[in-house]
Amino acid sequence: MIATFPLHPSAAKFIIAKGTAMLPQVQHALKNNKIIIGAGTTNIAVVQQLLGIQTPKPDTRVAGLICQNVACGTAPEGRLGAWCIDKGKMVDVNWLEFLHAFAPGDIFIKGANALDPSGMVGILVGDPMGGTIGQAIGILKARGNEIICPVGLEKMIPSCQAAERLLGVHRVQHSMGYKTGYIVVANVTLITETEALRLLFGVKAYAIAAGGVGGMEGSTMLAVEYENEEQIQAIMALVREANRIPPLKINKRKCKGCLTPCDFAGL
Repeated sequence: MIATFPLHPSAAKFIIAKGTAMLPQVQHALKNNKIIIGAGTTNIAVVQQLLGIQTPKPDTRVAGLICQNVACGTAPEGRLGAWCIDKGKMVDVNWLEFLHAFAPGDIFIKGANALDPSGMVGILVGDPMGGTIGQAIGILKARGNEIICPVGLEKMIPSCQAAERLLGVHRVQHSMGYKTGYIVVANVTLITETEALRLLFGVKAYAIAAGGVGGMEGSTMLAVEYENEEQIQAIMALVREANRIPPLKINKRKCKGCLTPCDFAGL
């Protein structure tokens, strides 16, 4: 039997976060190991599901973002960066120092700006020093720690590798927002809406359409194969709950005083 429904981006983040928190390796690491959860809008939802922690000031847990007609960043003052969790408890440490202590079973959770049909993810990098992923990737790949990427299907593009070949802070001449580089990460554990629904309900889900208006902009429409009425009622109840979640209200940094002015300011 088949059921269909749309999810707007904030609803998708909610369901993806629930699926990410349910992963057996995440639950094991929560009890026994270290977890780093990078800053980002989807990861705010992941932390809420994993630890029950609200983020009353989401601006402090987001760095780069696309909002207010521009690809920019939040105000750097007051940013808290990544969450560091040691055996289920939040610890107030420098995330990079925490990463240096990673051992087998420790997990790194990082959102992405894009994914492609091959399963690769792409991350925009406005920091000329590589940002979070640029500083972390060598350690994670060298040690073989798992990278989990919760990311919505609205971010699907044809090829992350093709995008990476185009970009670089010094290669972009004009930009509505930060000039960025781009880092492709392969061999990640990718959690999209479809994978989250499999984890939560044991169903196969498929993306069948995208787009919307009137508050459903950026939506992904899904089809699920379900087995019985009890199962689909539970799914539809979660979908209704998710689609009532409002979008995050986060403001970009002010143009005045920006050290990297862009075309958005009328240059």
